[in-house]
Amino acid sequence: MNQSILNPIEGFFISSKEKMIFDVKGISHPDDRVIAFVRYIPVKYFKLDKTDSPTGYRKLYDLDERYAFLKKKFPDYLFDDPKGRGSLQAVLKDRIQTIYNPLLKMKGLVEEDLQKLDKLEKIALELATQIEEYSNVKLENIGISGSILVDLHNEKSDIDLVVYGRKNGQAIYQNMPEIFDSCFKVSRYSKTELESLWNQRGQQNQIDYNSFYDLEKDKRLQGTISSRDFYIRLVLLPDEYYEPYQHTEIRSLGELEIEATIANDELSIFTPCIYNLKEVEVKTKSKTIDCIPNRIFSVRGRYADIAKENDKVNVRGKLETVKINGKREYYQLTLGTLKNEFFLKI
Repeated sequence: MNQSILNPIEGFFISSKEKMIFDVKGISHPDDRVIAFVRYIPVKYFKLDKTDSPTGYRKLYDLDERYAFLKKKFPDYLFDDPKGRGSLQAVLKDRIQTIYNPLLKMKGLVEEDLQKLDKLEKIALELATQIEEYSNVKLENIGISGSILVDLHNEKSDIDLVVYGRKNGQAIYQNMPEIFDSCFKVSRYSKTELESLWNQRGQQNQIDYNSFYDLEKDKRLQGTISSRDFYIRLVLLPDEYYEPYQHTEIRSLGELEIEATIANDELSIFTPCIYNLKEVEVKTKSKTIDCIPNRIFSVRGRYADIAKENDKVNVRGKLETVKINGKREYYQLTLGTLKNEFFLKI
């Protein structure tokens, strides 16, 4: 297992002393807490019982629903970020009960008697093994996240893999087309499946289906295996990420729409994903019109692997100024929080 990952980062889950389960966001965190968003809630906090949810947990999908639940029941888990990221969800380190490590989960599946694994676990392990075979990225760098990680999956659950390290991520990304072409169980999403994904994400007010299809149809990190949805999240190691929480200050400047050309897409396949920009044209009237964003930034996997170098894009998001170590300063357009945001190729 990769020993450079000592603390929870993107792909990990953690549980609180109240048995709530949170999914960790980002690579760098405050000293006293872990930025993580509540995902699974014990049914005792709702008017439910075991017959409504056999696992004893209810899954929260919508981000607004997650905030509303914590605000009402556990406001101490809401965190007004002093570094300028706004209202976040986070778990104080002394409130963490369990750390769910996706690399250890994979190690456990590999070492377990195959007959003791359930159907979905076997399919997840099969996908990871195929990836290892075609990319030469060892299984010790591939983890299992999502519902399988916390043992709350069912036969219809998605498969969420997470891969750590820049070189590992690039190797897998380069070899995914061969996996789709050579492994009959592994398929890209069909047009019908992508329409379901568009509806499931609730993006109807952000992007029309035809535009969504054009953006998603060639993505390499998602698809199906044996008719189960899968997504592969590529994550940099902490020592590969140069914007540590403690030394990065962000200030919001409002909403902005731009048209631009992608100058560099090297980090666009990772989470967080980054697209460097050139030839930026501001499309909305704004007091911040002189603050031209240098890049697009998002911690949401849906925005990864959308555009390539020299593609022209039309994007609406939250304009922010970013300062690192009190010196280096630039502007970014951040996606992942606004209801009316979008990312289109033109």
